Amino acid sequence: MTRINLLPPEERTKAAREQGLLLAVVALVILVAALGAVYFLAHRQVVDKQTQVDEISAQVAAANMKLAALTPYETMQTQRQQMALTAAQIDSSRVNWSSVLEELALLIPEKVSLRVMTSAVPPYMTAGANSMQNSATTTTLGVDLTLQGDATGANAYEAHDQVAEFMTRLGLMPQIMNIKLASSQLQDPKNGVDVQFTITASLRPFAVTPPNAPAAPTLTMGGGQ
Repeated sequence: MTRINLLPPEERTKAAREQGLLLAVVALVILVAALGAVYFLAHRQVVDKQTQVDEISAQVAAANMKLAALTPYETMQTQRQQMALTAAQIDSSRVNWSSVLEELALLIPEKVSLRVMTSAVPPYMTAGANSMQNSATTTTLGVDLTLQGDATGANAYEAHDQVAEFMTRLGLMPQIMNIKLASSQLQDPKNGVDVQFTITASLRPFAVTPPNAPAAPTLTMGGGQ
């Protein structure tokens, strides 16, 4: 049986147009709903991330407060380490006079006796000396050690030979250098021959200049060193 549409053509066109418009409205509603769902999910994620950022920022702020509270202790630790290093440098760069005197006593020849010994530590071997003087560099070695004594012998040659032997032995001491004979005078004692002498020497500069000390002189190889 054949179905016959009795609506006029104008009505059929109008009905098709209304049906297409309805479908378009439904599609638009679905699209808006989908976009709303996407926006909601994105907004929820943004809120969650912002919450995490706030929590991390709070943790960072708390950690910075703790770090700020510990900063004075870090400064004190750094100062303590610097002070310990300076103290070790000062201790390692001091002149060990007990060792010098002990070695000197072992090196004195049998017929030589000391009457006077004077000594002084030069500024470039003294920690902190640079803050007490204007010059920052020492260019020459000075007389840091002076030995005055007597040498005896059966004759003048033997007495002077004792002085020479003593100077040779002094050259074995690593703490001194630039050993020189300042004077040697033959005396006329009642018994035997006596030579009164004066020997000078310089303390050998440390390999490392002590803290706040002026620069040591430049050493050159030569006699008496």
